[in-house]
Amino acid sequence: MIPSLPSASITLWLYQAFCAELRAHGFVGDLSVAAGDRTVMATDNSIYQLTPQAIAFPRNRDDLVRIARLLAEDRFSAVRVAPRGGGTGTNGQSLTDGLVVDLSRHMNRILAIDPVRRTVRVEAGVVKDQLNAALQPHGLFFAPELSTSNRATIGGLISTDACGQGSCLYGKTRDHVLELTTVLSDGTVWHSVPLDEEALAAAKARPDRAGAIHRTVDDLERENAALIAERFPKLNRCLTGYDLAHIRRPDGRFDLNAILCGSEGTLGFLVEATLNVLPLPSHAGLVNLRYGSFDAALRDAQALVAFGAASIETVDSKVLALAQGDPIWTGVSAFFPEDAGEPARGVNLIEFVGHSAEDVEEALARLTAALDTAGPVAGRRGYTIARGTTDVARIWDMRKKAVGLLGNMKGDKRPVPFVEDTAVPPENLADFIAEFRAALDRRGLDYGMFGHVDAGVLHVRPAIDMKVPGAEALIRDVTEEVVALTQRYGGLLWGEHGKGLRSEFSPRFFGLLYPVLQAVKAAFDPCNQFNPGKIAVPHRGTLLKVDGVPTKGQHDRTIPAAVRAGYDEALHCNGNGACFNWDPDDAMCPSWKGTRERRHSPKGRAQLMREWLRRLAAKGIDPLAEAHRLRTPDSRPRCPSRSCQGPCEWPGSAPW
Repeated sequence: MIPSLPSASITLWLYQAFCAELRAHGFVGDLSVAAGDRTVMATDNSIYQLTPQAIAFPRNRDDLVRIARLLAEDRFSAVRVAPRGGGTGTNGQSLTDGLVVDLSRHMNRILAIDPVRRTVRVEAGVVKDQLNAALQPHGLFFAPELSTSNRATIGGLISTDACGQGSCLYGKTRDHVLELTTVLSDGTVWHSVPLDEEALAAAKARPDRAGAIHRTVDDLERENAALIAERFPKLNRCLTGYDLAHIRRPDGRFDLNAILCGSEGTLGFLVEATLNVLPLPSHAGLVNLRYGSFDAALRDAQALVAFGAASIETVDSKVLALAQGDPIWTGVSAFFPEDAGEPARGVNLIEFVGHSAEDVEEALARLTAALDTAGPVAGRRGYTIARGTTDVARIWDMRKKAVGLLGNMKGDKRPVPFVEDTAVPPENLADFIAEFRAALDRRGLDYGMFGHVDAGVLHVRPAIDMKVPGAEALIRDVTEEVVALTQRYGGLLWGEHGKGLRSEFSPRFFGLLYPVLQAVKAAFDPCNQFNPGKIAVPHRGTLLKVDGVPTKGQHDRTIPAAVRAGYDEALHCNGNGACFNWDPDDAMCPSWKGTRERRHSPKGRAQLMREWLRRLAAKGIDPLAEAHRLRTPDSRPRCPSRSCQGPCEWPGSAPW
């Protein structure tokens, strides 16, 4: 029976009761309703802050089954869950005011490597770089590349259908997914592989949730084939969630994994994945081409695509200037010399890879010969060449640090992600970005840009002080204009980092097809309990809005400005989570690696500090004045508790 309590207390009571029932049903993982854990899990790599009621850390598949079966009981129909991996999402994908289900703490085993078939089977919480470290002795690697690879989990990559550098050569995550094991909303464990017509008929005949899903999705795809072909974009980065356009493989088999890849935890719990892995290129060469303007770098990219590079990345002058103040510049500065005293205003990084030095040198020679004989080309300056894994890796490390470098900007206005992964046809990119920049310039916003010009994707982070009242209105204003721009140029608002809280624009992009996506969601999750409000909702549900969820800035602005100034470093943690680096040989962050408790990381401590300051402000307490009050006349700190017994160990007592 629910007690007579205020609504917030009833909600907390409900989740406490849910956790107690989980434990009684044999849940063997960790459960927490502690304020510190909930605070740390309230943020990810986005602008948002949404405090969960509880956190579950399952140890195995059976724990996930226990959660799903309990969710299906009528008494817990109001409980909501959101799976979480590395927490690197930029759009609030793993944030919830319900139950966070963190698969990264315990479910992080590499289960099998088959170097002959070139496959690997992993749990959802395995980190991408962890997997590649295990594959390297076999001369293999998992191809989808991203800048957060040392902390992003495979489950997260699959859930956002992630891709990054080299996607034109290697494709997206879904292109390497062979099999998935998922716990569905009724507790059914479903092992999804491409099905021929006989196997599909057998799946549709099942009496459980899996049967209902296969019947619904197959019917929806067949009945709406023309609309699907019309509305799903023909882009390299066609991330949409519920990808009905690829539910039928080229050989005609039905592949439910097309729906699950990119579903952002809205359809069930991803448990395991069997992945295709590739031979690791043994040689690489990188041409670093400088330009007099960033626009020139963008407009030249299409001519460079014809040379068949593995990837073409671009970086603007803002990122380059910030890199020069970072220790990483020491190892790469020789590759970016000034031209007649002028620093580059933009660069294109053109990489060639191969399994022999001759292959790479031949590709480099084709490009450099064309550059040397092309004559004057608008904006082009000189170029350098990096050869070998060491020098190439240093330059890519600089490119990977772009987000962190932008976070080093001084002042209260900091670059934030909310329109940072638009995708347009590559031939439209330069004109699209010109209008994008004009929109930001009209509003007086500073920004940095970098990304994948070969795929038509640029990461754009406008610098905004989210603590200023009205910041949310500015987020809405800029987003609306960028949405209109991407539609006009034949692109998408969400080209790489998933939808999350930007899902409110799904109906606008998909039009008459959006109700079909709603029907997919209803088949998997009829009670709308799995990450509700994102991707699509059942017909009775409501999509979340980009300005309808609390932001970190809204919480921070309740802290007096004078207090904020005294804790500047904590408040300016950019949320990128670089301190969650998986590599045991990397110095960052030993306390996180030793405890697997995110509150013991720099990011976790910063979040706890921010929440502590916010709570003090709500009580009218100035922490600086309180610290002064607690000092004795001889400047020694006074013990805040005067009721303890026994020998005093307070630092202010003698001897100190």
